[in-house]
Amino acid sequence: MIYKRVSLITETWFSPDEYARSWPRTKLWLRVLGFTFLFIGLLGPYTKTQRDSMIVSSREVYFLLDVSASMNAQDVKPSRLEKAKRVLGELMQEMPGEKIGLILFTEQAYVQCPLTRDHHALSLFLELAQTYQFTQTGTQFRSALAIAMDRFQNHESSSKVGRAVVLISDGEDFGDTYASLIERLRQASVSVFTIGVGTYEGAPIPHFVHDKKQGYKRYEDGTMAISRLIDEDLQVLADEFGTDYVHIGLDNGFETIQSLKDEIYAETSSPVESSMEKVQHNTFQFFLLISVILLFGSMFLMPIRRI
Repeated sequence: MIYKRVSLITETWFSPDEYARSWPRTKLWLRVLGFTFLFIGLLGPYTKTQRDSMIVSSREVYFLLDVSASMNAQDVKPSRLEKAKRVLGELMQEMPGEKIGLILFTEQAYVQCPLTRDHHALSLFLELAQTYQFTQTGTQFRSALAIAMDRFQNHESSSKVGRAVVLISDGEDFGDTYASLIERLRQASVSVFTIGVGTYEGAPIPHFVHDKKQGYKRYEDGTMAISRLIDEDLQVLADEFGTDYVHIGLDNGFETIQSLKDEIYAETSSPVESSMEKVQHNTFQFFLLISVILLFGSMFLMPIRRI
């Protein structure tokens, strides 16, 4: 029985007579055309070039992110630093088209990303920010504010551009006074917004070695170091610039980010720029569709079996 079935299938699909009835030349041309359209589609041809008008705003905002050791405390889950990064990431998504830069700071400050409208690249730099990037473990707002001020002055832009600084920290500032720097920021029409992250009860500070947690930090007498949110200086900074201080604790939702974005937009003027951009439309999908139809069609050109 099995032998008869095998013989029937062999005679049906592989006999010379049946092969001639399976349109071999047609299948060949369909496959040649199919692979030709596939190759054209992979080249990504562009058609219908046109110029579209694009509206771009002109705000310049620097995010100042505290990456001191105390930001590893986990009174806010998963940690103060990770919570701060999420807050800035959500705020960035609410500000499409704006030029945003990132400055990391402890006792010293470092420009992680200059002003850019490429928010995808900025989000990558934000994700890479970690406390082990710096050997210093303290916190000074002055260094970060000074670098932001210098960057604004060195960046070529219109005098009408709205400028702002968003400083996020757990507030443990042991640095010098910065009254003169505040005056410079005011004269340059730079608005400063402050965000405190953490709880007033505080939490132990994890100790990391090569990005691996190795217990908690302790004082010389062996007692565990507890880091608490100390936001008096953050509130003073906000008062100096007439902005609202924002506290990110255990229960803060999207409404907090939205209200902060609205305040930034209200405090910073932004002339609207209109520009013409050349836009090209990629039509690779059309060629790939034809290729798939031709190649699949060639597979179904089979002889009619005589059973």
